[in-house]
Amino acid sequence: MMELPQPKPKKNCRLARDLPLPIVFKKDGTLKTFAACFNGFSVTVANPEDMKTLISKGYFGKANLSRSHPQFSRGDNIQIVRQRQLTVRKACSEQFAIKMKPEKVIVVPDSDSENDYFTNLRPKYAIDNSCLKEELWLGLEEAFFLTSVVKCLNVSFEGEIASIEKLWGLFQNAQPNFTRNYVVYFYYRCKNWVVKPGIKFGGDFMLYKEGPSFYHSTYIVVIDVVDTAGKRIESLTNRSMDNISILGLNRLCETAGKDLLICRLKWPQNSAVTYEDLTNIEIQEILVKRWIASQERGDTA
Repeated sequence: MMELPQPKPKKNCRLARDLPLPIVFKKDGTLKTFAACFNGFSVTVANPEDMKTLISKGYFGKANLSRSHPQFSRGDNIQIVRQRQLTVRKACSEQFAIKMKPEKVIVVPDSDSENDYFTNLRPKYAIDNSCLKEELWLGLEEAFFLTSVVKCLNVSFEGEIASIEKLWGLFQNAQPNFTRNYVVYFYYRCKNWVVKPGIKFGGDFMLYKEGPSFYHSTYIVVIDVVDTAGKRIESLTNRSMDNISILGLNRLCETAGKDLLICRLKWPQNSAVTYEDLTNIEIQEILVKRWIASQERGDTA
């Protein structure tokens, strides 16, 4: 019997675990709601306390100025930024002739490795003249999930809070495959996975246990859509699903220490799927594994 991969915990993580969903009750017993704004591309949250709650409870969204966990600076705290962040901020302030109150920041070197980052670390002070502030950017799938399922997010568009029906239409217009993506996002969120974009590894989504701060991603999810007769719907599939492409993507996943998971949707005859039809879509999961002759013969001996 094939063993399922176990999530790999990250080293030296000191963050405390929190609730898997941003469900917070106020003193009067009502559910606290968070304010967000749809800009035509993504949904943004600007309130620092709301950002902190959405990140810590379920890991929803991505901070626009931080690589991993956002920096929530308050009062006289000095913000810590990477060198590449300071370079972008200076370019923005020069391009748009922005004049703001200068702020002192601590600049640390760029690095794509979190394990040996503190080796020979030499931070320095710098002056930041830009007006860029930390915001939380929610993916359209995340925003709709928080609005329609958790019911803790109020998304405004053109100055008015949008209804669930209006958001569904807006998100479909903004992202052609939003319906297909949300079906998969909803499916894995209900299985208690933290779902993040998978473009970094050539997939549609990545699945984390508890969150990216605690575990490395376990699966790279690729979405495949077929009709009721089992024929692939090319317009709803982002990539080639032939054997060579799948084998190449699987080798990439193996190199990164992850597993490739194909999520196959059986799309109904009527392609106009609404958010109320999600439970009627049949989902099949296919875990891709490379067959190694020497190992397989040893297991069966």
